[in-house]
Amino acid sequence: MAKISPQLQDQLMKLQQVQQQVELLVNQRMQLERESKEIDRAIAEIDQLESADAVVYKTIGAILIKADKDKVKEELTERKETLEMRVKTITRQEERAKSDYESKRKTLQTALQQSKMGDTGEEFPGPM
Repeated sequence: MAKISPQLQDQLMKLQQVQQQVELLVNQRMQLERESKEIDRAIAEIDQLESADAVVYKTIGAILIKADKDKVKEELTERKETLEMRVKTITRQEERAKSDYESKRKTLQTALQQSKMGDTGEEFPGPM
């Protein structure tokens, strides 16, 4: 295999950095979506409580404390709204990073083909 020029090595390194950024954003989005679903389940459980004075507990650190049912539901709803905004923001960042990745991948692939390194017909990995 022929030696890769410093410019191509730099492009490859930037491509790998963008790929890592995409992976990080995907993981963050998935974590936030899991937390949002957890909140949905908690709100559904609160809604199933028939008595207005039903005992509800919430966690603070490593302990459970008694809390007002309506107040807990309100806090959960606010947290869910915040999570939804963060998911939208991360999704936009993820889309931009994927677009950047694809652009860098095509540029690098073209450069490799022009330098006769791509004669094997192999391509760099496609989009995530």
